[in-house]
Amino acid sequence: MIKITAIIPTLNEEIHIADAIKSVSFADEIIVIDSYSTDKTLEIAEKLHVKIIKRKFDDFSSQKNFAIDQATHNWIYILDADERVTPEVEKEILEAVKNPNGFVGFYVRRTFYFCEKK
Repeated sequence: MIKITAIIPTLNEEIHIADAIKSVSFADEIIVIDSYSTDKTLEIAEKLHVKIIKRKFDDFSSQKNFAIDQATHNWIYILDADERVTPEVEKEILEAVKNPNGFVGFYVRRTFYFCEKK
């Protein structure tokens, strides 16, 4: 059975973290890699029983790559704390990794909003 790790980099994301975690609840492992938040981000994440890694932020690539090295599954989905996986995208992800047809990665098209406008 194919398993997925979801990775969420954070720094003071208390208003977003619960919804981000819940949106990837289909993942077999959820890792929050935190840059030493001073708000309630980690407290909220702990209540949702995810793996938490604390690491000083140096740059986005290094932070995400460090978290990838900690993942226990080969399929990895990375999302920012202010992003959400819709049920439709969840279904597509699960289908894609179940039958990858030789692909080793996938591009996920995102819809961006600013000031509540698409």
